[in-house]
Amino acid sequence: NFGFFFQSDWEITEKWNLLAGARFDNHTLNNSVTNKKVVNNVVSPRVSLLYKPFEKAQLRATWGTGFRAPQAFDTDLHIAFAGGGISRVQLADDLERERSNSYSLSFNYDKPTEHYIYGFTVESFYTKLDNVFILENIGVDQHGELFEKRNGDNAIVKGIALEARLNYDGIFQLESGFTFQSSKNSQAVQYSDALNPKKEFLRTPNNYGYATLTYTPNQKFKTAVNLVYTGKMDVLHLESPNNLTADEYFTSPSFTEVGFKSSYNFNLPKLKTNLELSAGVKNLFDSYQSKFDIGKDRDSNFIYGPATPRTIFVGVKFRN
Repeated sequence: NFGFFFQSDWEITEKWNLLAGARFDNHTLNNSVTNKKVVNNVVSPRVSLLYKPFEKAQLRATWGTGFRAPQAFDTDLHIAFAGGGISRVQLADDLERERSNSYSLSFNYDKPTEHYIYGFTVESFYTKLDNVFILENIGVDQHGELFEKRNGDNAIVKGIALEARLNYDGIFQLESGFTFQSSKNSQAVQYSDALNPKKEFLRTPNNYGYATLTYTPNQKFKTAVNLVYTGKMDVLHLESPNNLTADEYFTSPSFTEVGFKSSYNFNLPKLKTNLELSAGVKNLFDSYQSKFDIGKDRDSNFIYGPATPRTIFVGVKFRN
């Protein structure tokens, strides 16, 4: 993949600012056919218009495009492992790149004072995917199951994101956000021969959020508490001996993952270095997947929720 990027930032007036750019890519895997000619080139423009209606506030509108070359990804291989045995992924002969058109509109406000600064952001977003990639099971050969990466019709991802932040004298800092979204294909996708096609994206929650609280009383000590919320999502669960008699769509529970980390910095002038000791816990309340498949033919792709159960860790870092 060879590419370059051009960007121009124009301050039209004190209240208006225009940011425009374009990226040119020459990707050897594109192979898109235009007028019976193979074309590897793709141009992705981007435009952002910023307006400052009053002091401390910004209103921004953005449009941009992007692409994914026709190729298999790690996630495709993970899906191919489902059900045990050997599986392979092949690309359809007419597979073309996936293109995206993204639009967003956001309002940002920040209020600084002598001891603290607070603010919030409200953003709406809309992304249309054309020639969206889908992975379909096309049968079995002498090596095992065979999957094919194909182009679907299009898909829409849209929603609203809310963010809030607060900083008090550099000692306490709070950052948080929550997103409401919808992710659907325009045409239903056949995820399993035994199940009805489904428009909704799998493994994609409609609601998710985060919050981080940081306490820094001095230059040596620091503590951070973080929270990650993952809403319910549909997960494909394939049948296998000792686990499931028929394929199903499984709706995962929601998860709230809490963790913290504390660190202390020691100055070691004789060694001309600093020593940082840290300790903490990931997933403090053990909010973790409770339902797993067993056996050699299990659905190894039936994984959802936080990546790890409760985990205690310590760390040592030397730095100049």
